[in-house]
Amino acid sequence: MGTPLDISRDLALNLEEIIGQCVAILGIRGSGKSNTAGVIFEELLRHRYPMSIVDIEGEYFGLKEKYEVLVVGKGEGVEIEIDADCAGEIAQVSMEENVPVVLDLSGFLSDERTDLLKAYLSSLWNLAGTLRRPYIIGIEEAHEFIPQGVKNELKEMIARIALRGRKRGLGGIIVSQRSAKVDKDVLSQAGMLFLHRVVHEVDMRVYGELLPWRKNEVKEIVNSLDTGDCIYVNGDRILPIYVRERETFHAGFTPSLESVKSPELRKVSESIIEAIEKARSGKRRKSAEDELRDRIGRLEEALASKDDRIAELEEVARTLGYIKLELPPSVLSTDHAGGATGATALPYGSYRPVVVREDPSPSSTAEPQRTTVLDTIVEVAEGVVPGELPPAVLRHVDRLVARIERKQLAHRRLLGFLIGHAPGTYSIDQISAWTGCAPEMIEEAPPRELLEAGLICRERRTDGVHYRGALRAYVNREFGVYLPDIGNAGLHRVTQLLHGRLASVG
Repeated sequence: MGTPLDISRDLALNLEEIIGQCVAILGIRGSGKSNTAGVIFEELLRHRYPMSIVDIEGEYFGLKEKYEVLVVGKGEGVEIEIDADCAGEIAQVSMEENVPVVLDLSGFLSDERTDLLKAYLSSLWNLAGTLRRPYIIGIEEAHEFIPQGVKNELKEMIARIALRGRKRGLGGIIVSQRSAKVDKDVLSQAGMLFLHRVVHEVDMRVYGELLPWRKNEVKEIVNSLDTGDCIYVNGDRILPIYVRERETFHAGFTPSLESVKSPELRKVSESIIEAIEKARSGKRRKSAEDELRDRIGRLEEALASKDDRIAELEEVARTLGYIKLELPPSVLSTDHAGGATGATALPYGSYRPVVVREDPSPSSTAEPQRTTVLDTIVEVAEGVVPGELPPAVLRHVDRLVARIERKQLAHRRLLGFLIGHAPGTYSIDQISAWTGCAPEMIEEAPPRELLEAGLICRERRTDGVHYRGALRAYVNREFGVYLPDIGNAGLHRVTQLLHGRLASVG
């Protein structure tokens, strides 16, 4: 028998279903989105579920009206002001002592906020790997920290918690008023959704991808939602619900002419304050194990950064190898018809201008001859045997395969299976049966880098997540720079070559 949560009369939800879960609460301002988040936080606090809430607007200090919550940061309602230097120690006290924390970021500048949050979340991640306790992290205005199409260190950290935190007991509650601006990989990992009303067409399209209904049905149902109404999605379970109003003070209410009485707020115990003050003053020293974990984390980040740099340099090298070289006419001797005679053969991939010599008519008294360099540049690819791929292309293939071979075994097996069985689409259970990888490994640690590269595709269906190979589209995009030299037939040969090598990388 689970522990029931009082979120809605329309919904039977147990506390145990939240553990390690990634929850997304979406909707425009005024739709009841923040109230839903507050109600869930109230229920977790009522059952002493350990948590931290990243509060960008200073709205959640009102939870102290009924619960013992520590508010740190900089802003209204903050009990202790902290910065990035002691953020890690605050996170340690929260997780080890089971102290709920509201991290109020409303008073920080953008860079200060980023530094503090990186230190705080990094500490939680490392501690969770050791303690293995249930812990949840709520993030308001999540699109500010995990925006779609932007890559930064903080986003990678939050994405790691959402994608792989379940193994460590970490869960996440993502709250945003702009679903289209939230990173799609993170959003796709949300196993539990509370979808409130949206009006923007791009946000409606996101809902269309999350709900197994036709586009016009999604729009009609979502537009009919009133404040507090939402669509609850958990796997195949989809139902409309009305979320109860929160019991504690909501500091993010819409101002009106009516007077609002400030509530009496509970204070945390003196022992917790002393522990926090000790951490704030820097007296708490990290253990050798903590320092080792921090060092491992820094090395992992440095390794990821180097991989990105290698990819950038490979792209630069590939570009430099195909710069068009236009030689002046004086370098080439030309015959009357404009063909080159006695010219030195140019290396593969270089370019030479076409030179046309114009002869005057016999009766003309104008200047005897003149040479014109046409605007058209003709590519010269001397010494290339038909049917063979240039060395630059083969080196590019080798580098790509070498990068894939450094991936973890489960991702290599998944890629090899999808490439070898293209163009079919397969569920996680089917992939697991063929590759021998546990379904949990694919669900909790999806091949994000392969998805971002476009080698494989993922789509969400009513019966779960499905994957398929996308090698041909990847080759056309990745090797398109060589198209002038190798043509479509060459791209086909590259596809065949990669198909054979990638199908066996697992």
